Amino acid sequence: MNHPPLQDQPTWRPAKEIAPEADAHLREILKRCSPCTYYATRQFRATGDRERLPTILLGIIERYVPAELRAKLKHANDALRLHEDLGIDSLSLMEIGLLAEDVLQIVITDEEMQHLHTLGDIRRLMDRRVGGL
Repeated sequence: MNHPPLQDQPTWRPAKEIAPEADAHLREILKRCSPCTYYATRQFRATGDRERLPTILLGIIERYVPAELRAKLKHANDALRLHEDLGIDSLSLMEIGLLAEDVLQIVITDEEMQHLHTLGDIRRLMDRRVGGL
């Protein structure tokens, strides 16, 4: 049986490593988030696995939700309202956007930020933004 030359065979490559300085920065900006947010972000950055996005986004959002309202995030759905249900004010929403930009290495415009009213709005925006990766 003839096999193609070895150089023509697809090769498995390990996930790219995150540079130590990038990892230190990631640890710093996510230090007030749950450890699973950090690990999901590392995995996302290394592999581009979009299945990590919900964990990352909920971890970032949880950081800005008042403690007495965080239980709502345990069974969050797309209809959950940022201001009314989670107590997120406009300044906190801006901080969520800035942190998401940094963590996911994306850009979110001011106009896009103005249209974020529900958890579903944030999920759809982030999915569109990282879709080009």
